[in-house]
Amino acid sequence: MNKAVFLEFVRGFVLKMFTGSEIIGEEPSSPRDNYVAQGEAGSIKIKFSKEDTFRVIVKRAQPFKNFEIHLIRSIIDEMKKLDELSLSSEYRHGLENIIIEKAICRSLSSSSSKTLSLLLSKLGYWSQRTYEGKHPAIGCVVTRRKAGSKTNMNLHISRIFDKDFSAMLSDGEDSFVEITADGFVSDYVYAPSKIDYSLYAPYMNLKLAMLSVGSKIGVCLNHEGEILIFKDRSLLFAKRSGHWVCFTHDEIVSKLSEQAGEYEDVRRAIYLSALDTSFNRFGGCIVHINSGDSQEVLKHIDEADVLLKESYDTIQQNKINQSFFATTFDTQTEIPEFDKFLTEDKCVKSATLIKIISGKKFQELDRKLRQELIAMDGATVIDYDGKLLAVGAIIKIEAGSTGGGRLAAAKTLSNYGIAIKISNDGTMQGFKMDRNKLRAKTVFVI
Repeated sequence: MNKAVFLEFVRGFVLKMFTGSEIIGEEPSSPRDNYVAQGEAGSIKIKFSKEDTFRVIVKRAQPFKNFEIHLIRSIIDEMKKLDELSLSSEYRHGLENIIIEKAICRSLSSSSSKTLSLLLSKLGYWSQRTYEGKHPAIGCVVTRRKAGSKTNMNLHISRIFDKDFSAMLSDGEDSFVEITADGFVSDYVYAPSKIDYSLYAPYMNLKLAMLSVGSKIGVCLNHEGEILIFKDRSLLFAKRSGHWVCFTHDEIVSKLSEQAGEYEDVRRAIYLSALDTSFNRFGGCIVHINSGDSQEVLKHIDEADVLLKESYDTIQQNKINQSFFATTFDTQTEIPEFDKFLTEDKCVKSATLIKIISGKKFQELDRKLRQELIAMDGATVIDYDGKLLAVGAIIKIEAGSTGGGRLAAAKTLSNYGIAIKISNDGTMQGFKMDRNKLRAKTVFVI
C-alpha cells in the first residue's frame, strides 16, 4: 500500500473510529519497528507493513488504551489480506465493514472471535427484518466457556438465529441468551436487580452492560436496527447507519470543559444523558456554560424559559439597561417578581419544571428524568456547576447562523461553553468556540 493510500486509510478508519484523534506527524522507521506501537505521551505510531520506511504518529487528549492498539493492529492485519487480493476500489469498499467487524471481534476475544463474528452476522440479518410487524430487539451474553463435545448441534446459533422464534428469545433490555465461546446457547440470563446508573452505556442497555464483566461480552440488537457491543461494563462499539463506531467515553468527557478535571461530575452526567438521548433517537441540544459566561448566555434565552430567579433578574436588568436612554424611568412597565411572573400563562412549562427539578442540579437528577428533559423541543442550558438555567429553551440565534434549528442553536451557544447537538438519527456533535477564528468548531462527532 503506497503512502497516499495508507494516509487515506488512517484518516478514514483510525481517526473516525477514535474520537478526538489526529495525525500530528511522522517519523522514519525500519523493519525492526512494530507496525503498531505505543508512542510518547500516549500517542500511537502506525505503518502498514514492517518494511515501510515511515510511521504515522496519531495522538489525542487521552492516551490510547491497550485494547484500542490491539484493535488497530487487527484492522491492519485484515486490510493486508484484502490488499493481497488486488481488488478494484468498488469491491474493496463493500468489504471494508466486514474487515472492521472481524477486527473488532478479534480485539475483543481470541477464544470467541469466530462466534462473535457469526453472532454479528445473524443480528445484521435480523436488523433488516421484522417479526409480526415490529423490528425485534435481541440480547446475548457471550462467555469464555466452551460447550461439551456432544452438545446438540441444534443449540448452535448458526441454526437458532435462522429461525423466526429466535426474534422472541430475549428482549435485549431485561432478558438475554447466554452463548458459549464456540457458539452454543447455554443459558437464559435475567437482568440484575440493582442497577448502576453511572455506567457508560445507554439507559436502556444498563442491565446488559452490568452483565458484561470479566470475560463476558454483551451483544444486542435494538429496535432501531443498531448493534451494540459491551465489555467491562461499558459500551465499546455500535453499528449505526451501517458503520461501526468505537466509543471512547473518557475522551469525550474530557472535551466537555475548558479545563480537565473541572466539574467532572457535571460533564459526566451531561455525556451520559447525551448518550441516552442519542440511542433513544429523540434529538436534543445541550450546552455546558463556562464559569464566566452564565449571564452572557441569557441574551439568547427568553425570560419565560429560565428556571432560576437570578437568571430572570439578570434578564430584567438587561432590559432596563437597554431601554434607559429610550424610555424615562417613570414610564417603564413595572417588572413582576419571579414568583408572580411564574403564574402567567406563558410560564406553564417553566413553573412545572421548577417544581419537578426541585432545586437539584443536573447531575443530581435521576438519569431517566435528565433524558426526558433533554428530549424536549429546544435547548437544555446547564451552568458550569450543574444548575439548570433553562430546559426546552428556544434560542435566539445569532445573525448569519446556518443549518437546522438544533445545529444553529448549538453553534450559537458554543460561544459560552461546550454545546452538544444530537440529531434524530443518533449522531452527536460537540462544538466549542475557536477564539482565533471567532467561529464554532467541531470537537467531536459520534
